[in-house]
Amino acid sequence: MPTMPPQSQTWKSDHAVLFVHGIGNAKPGDYAPLVDQLQSILGSDANQIAFYFLYYDQINEWFATKTQAARLITPFVQHIRSQLDAGALSNVIADFAGDVIWPILITDARQAVRAAVLQQLEQIVLDGKKAGVQPRAQHLTVIAHSLGCFHVYEALSAAAADSAQGLGPASAGVVLDNLIFMASPVQLISTAARAMGAAIPQSDTIFCVSQPLTIPSEPGDAGQPVLTAKQTVSITGNLDPVGGYFFREQLPWAYMNLDGQRSFIDQEQLASVSGNEQLTLQNILQSALQNDGPPSITPDNPHDWSAYMRRHGEDLKSWILAS
Repeated sequence: MPTMPPQSQTWKSDHAVLFVHGIGNAKPGDYAPLVDQLQSILGSDANQIAFYFLYYDQINEWFATKTQAARLITPFVQHIRSQLDAGALSNVIADFAGDVIWPILITDARQAVRAAVLQQLEQIVLDGKKAGVQPRAQHLTVIAHSLGCFHVYEALSAAAADSAQGLGPASAGVVLDNLIFMASPVQLISTAARAMGAAIPQSDTIFCVSQPLTIPSEPGDAGQPVLTAKQTVSITGNLDPVGGYFFREQLPWAYMNLDGQRSFIDQEQLASVSGNEQLTLQNILQSALQNDGPPSITPDNPHDWSAYMRRHGEDLKSWILAS
């Protein structure tokens, strides 16, 4: 699966932010609206921050690859559907969630993205060192959305498990200031993949499936766990099925709840059709599905990344600029 070489930036201070997108493909320029949004939130301080973006072609030939993986995708979506109440909304939610996260079923794809995240993090740390800022003095924030949360979780878990990566929080001193998950499907993936067992290719290489769900950490000199981030934040909305909610009901088997995380549940609203919010949500999620590509997320979709950024603008500013 194609990935672009890691970005390199010249640091103006000791702060850097990495964006990791979720569904669909990302190419240079695709992050521009989000960067503009965050720069507006941060004000003049944004000029001193190095912004990085993970570029990867999530699935080069979406439709062809998805068709080939149908034998895995179908039971994956069926498991999600079986956990929900019967009905049209449940069917659409299962299809939508399945379309967001099914690429993790492709071994080469998920391993390539994990490697790309690690390479980009390595480059960020190296850029900081070139600017005279050693790892323990670097103020790093990672903001991930949707399936990007899974890729970041897996990459940081790999870094903590293997000091040879040079990104361990204890062995290399690489500790993020902020690890921010928005609409994370990590618990949803873990639950569905565990239920499918051996049907998931090389599931033993997926940390959120083969290991207990926890904030990634590495043993310190005295054996104490050193977390990969000073602060881990989980933000989701109460209408976002990818983030673990079924029409304002939290689903423990789908909602990521890592011990020690800061949790924010946004109270989302819909411009309902004829006063029927469930039908409105059903229509929004259904319209996002495409036969020949990843879901199209519009601003009225409760899974929209920019809406999470907007609702938590003051939080993001205080977290990123805290040090």
